[in-house]
Formats: sequence, C-alpha cells, structure tokens
Amino acid sequence: MPTKIAERQETAKTASARSCQIPVLIITFGAGPAPGLNLPMATSQKDSLISIIAVFMPWRKHIVWATIGVFILTILLSLTMKNWYQGRTVFYAASQDLFKPEKIFGAGQGEMYYYGSGEDIDRILTVGNSNELIDYLIDSFNLWEVYEIKPGTSKERFKMRKAFRKNFKILLTKQDALELLVEDKDPERAAAIANAARSEIDNRVRDIIKNTQIALVDSYERAMKSKEMVMEAIRDSLVAVRLRTGIYDPGGQTELLATRITETTSMLERERATLRSLSAMSLSTKMRDTLKIIEARIVGLEREMDMLTTDDANALYSLKNFNASKGLVELLESRYYRAYEQIGYDLEKLKIYKAAVEIDVPALHLIEAAEVPLYKQRPRRSVIVLSATLAAFLFSLGAVLVLESWRRIDWKSLTAGTDNQTVVSGVKKNP
Repeated sequence: MPTKIAERQETAKTASARSCQIPVLIITFGAGPAPGLNLPMATSQKDSLISIIAVFMPWRKHIVWATIGVFILTILLSLTMKNWYQGRTVFYAASQDLFKPEKIFGAGQGEMYYYGSGEDIDRILTVGNSNELIDYLIDSFNLWEVYEIKPGTSKERFKMRKAFRKNFKILLTKQDALELLVEDKDPERAAAIANAARSEIDNRVRDIIKNTQIALVDSYERAMKSKEMVMEAIRDSLVAVRLRTGIYDPGGQTELLATRITETTSMLERERATLRSLSAMSLSTKMRDTLKIIEARIVGLEREMDMLTTDDANALYSLKNFNASKGLVELLESRYYRAYEQIGYDLEKLKIYKAAVEIDVPALHLIEAAEVPLYKQRPRRSVIVLSATLAAFLFSLGAVLVLESWRRIDWKSLTAGTDNQTVVSGVKKNP
C-alpha cells in the first residue's frame, strides 16, 4: 500500500510540472528559463524570440487573412460614415465700461477698458452654454430632422440637447479669445449655426445689461418722483409759514428790523429831549403848535416801538415773533433748496442713463466670422482604418498565443494528478 501511494504522488508531481511549462513560456518568453526551475532544453528554446516566431508560423496565413479582412471591412464601414464639417468663429468679450454712462460720457475718473476681463468672459460662457440658447438654435434650424429625433415631451427635448451639445463647444484660447465651434453634416449649416449662435449670445448678453440699465433708470425715476413730492410738501409748508409770519427774506428782514428799531429808538429819544427842552421855555402860540406836533411824533414813535417789540402772536413785524419764526423759515428754505438741487442733479444723471440705454454697443468684439468649411472635420478614415488593422493584428497574435497554450496543456495528466492528490489527502486524513 505505501508503494502505490508513493507512485501516485510521483505521477501527480510530473503532471503538475508539465502543466507549469506552458504558462512559464507565455510569461517569460525571450528572458530565459525562470530561476529555480529545472526545465528541459526545449523550453529554453521556446523562450527565445525565434521560438515565439515559430509559434506564430503555422498560424501566419490565418493572422494575415484576419488582418486583411478587418482592414477591408474597416474601409467599407468608414466609407459609409458621413462627413462632419466644423463652423468656427472667434471673438473677444467686450468690457462693461462700454455700457457704463460715467465711462461713456466722461464722468468717471478711472480709465476706460474696451476688452472684457474674467467676469465678462464668464458671462458669455454662461449664456453660450445655457439651455435657452441651445433651444433657440435647435428650433431655428430645425435640427430635430437633422438628428432624427421627434419633438414632443421634455424627454425628447433632453435627448436633443444632449446630442447637439456634443457638436457645440465654446472654448477659451490662450489669448483670452472665445472660439465657438459647431459641427454639422452640412458645411453651410455648420457656418450658419456658428454665426447665429454668436449673434444670439451678443444679443442676450446685451439684453441682460440693458435690462439692468432700464431697471436702474426706473429706480431713478421713482426716486425722483418721491423727492419731488417731498419738495412740494416742503414748499407748501414754507409758503404757509411765510404767510403766517410775514418772513420772506430772513436775512434782509433781520437787518431791516434791527435798523428800524435802532432808528426808532434814536428818533424817540431825540423827540422826547426836544419836547422837554421846549416845554421848559416860555413859548409863543405858534411854538406851542410845534410842541403838539412833537408830542404827536412821540406818540407815533412809541406805537411803532410797541409794534416792533410786542408779544402779540398776530403782529407781523414784531421782533420777538420774527426771531421765533426765523429759524423755521430758514430751515424750510434750506430743505427746499437742497431738495431742488438734488432733483436737478438726479435729473441730469437720469438723462445720462437714458442716453446710455439708447446707445447700441456690442457685447463682444468679432475677430473672425464663421466661413463655410472646405474640408471635413471628421471622421478621419485613415486613422480609423490603421487603428482597427493594428488592433486586429495584435488581437490575432494574442489569440494564437492563447490557443497554443491551451493545446499544449496535458489536461488528462492534470486531471489524473488532481485525482491522485485527492486520494492521497483522503489517505492522510484516514490512515
């Protein structure tokens, strides 16, 4: 019994060694036998380049015919592919300074720029890649028929957008210019779509800026109407206070009242002094009439002083009432004049903004319009044919290696060795 078990173990080792020879050939060909393996001379020869070529020689006709077949088939398939043409237009983004009234009419202090920067480029890229623009181009050129998609639900619209976006690109060049590319089977339509897309981007970007300016103009107009209402209310209050107090020129009336009081006081004291002097004398009848006139003057001056210094609120020319109401009149006048000046300033600014809205300024600077392409963009049939032919040749070589490896494996010995190992394992488990 031990002798049979030893024979079976030896058979299993032999089968395992044979099964390992071909994988070593595939993995280490051209590099000599693997270290640690005691392989025969035939295995060393197969590991050389000549041995590998010898493996392919019986299959050379199959490899050649397979490669030629793929070559011819690829040519025929490439000829059935339709040509795609590329429409190309180049432009620069315009600066927002061209739309600012302060820059246009010279009211701004900074330098004016004509070519846009990062924000202007981002705005154009955003508009150019928007679904609204894609839908406009699809519907304008009836691309549903070109891409053979039936319009209908939103799902078909999504498919149409996805298909068209593969042939529609806006790229930023190294010179910060924008390059719009459109590919189509019709060269004239490719150029027309590219130019239409650029024009529509220009219109949409301008509309965005114009709408902002129009909203700003409307805001200014509403603000002006509100300020005019405030100014009218101040004016009405000023008129009412002037009628009630009789103060129309606070500065001039202040000087006038101060001068009048001073003059009246001086005249009153002079007339009183004259009356006292004449009363102490013995006067004739004619001079006594003069005293009565002086006394009448004194009475008039006293009344005038009472009028200028009275506390009666209804007195128009009272100095006390004048001083009490003067500050209010000056305040109302100051508010009225400030509101009037502000409205005048806003009115001039509003005129500038309205003029800026009416100016037709492009949102981009055209460098190169799309022309009808003379040569196709794709497919590149030579590249396709050569790539497919090379791939077929390499695949054939790989298939030959796999088949030869498969054929050289001794499946019977490998199966017998596996069975013997199972038997030996069973004996070890059950001695």
